[in-house]
Amino acid sequence: MHHTSEYQILVIDIQTRFQPHIQIYPELVNTTGKLLTAAELLSIPALIFEQYPKGLGHTDPALTQFQIECHEKTTFSALNDASAKEAISLDPAVTKIVVGIEAHVCVYQTVRDLLTLQQPVVVVADAIGSRDTQNKTWSIEQLRHDGAVIMSLESLLFDILKDAKHPQFKSVSKLIR
Repeated sequence: MHHTSEYQILVIDIQTRFQPHIQIYPELVNTTGKLLTAAELLSIPALIFEQYPKGLGHTDPALTQFQIECHEKTTFSALNDASAKEAISLDPAVTKIVVGIEAHVCVYQTVRDLLTLQQPVVVVADAIGSRDTQNKTWSIEQLRHDGAVIMSLESLLFDILKDAKHPQFKSVSKLIR
């Protein structure tokens, strides 16, 4: 399918240690799981990043079933870590789809750095979280101002599909019903 190289998904720091601190954590993991399932159906490549797993634990087990390449980092922005940055496509024809934790720190800094490099970015609003919901609201406001597109998972998936005649339409739309 031609979608293969149009998008790349970056899953930022959805790690088990955050669970007790982020109210929407279960929904965030569930939404990210739907995104990654759709990515498999649509041949969209994805990467997982983990912030200092020694201290914060590893990616939520619900997401590790997807067999996605994982990069450990200590920098807040994935682009400030040499090996992490190398894995990210910096082709401006590839839209980066960003989800994860925390919206106002690692997600924010990664997206800001992508935008600085003239990369198109979509942030999935229902798949990012912060311990303080106000911080999430402010980071969405700032990222939109900086040039990121903010979308719900459902908007994004239908935008990728474009047409109800898409061969994966039924499978993908089932995910979001």
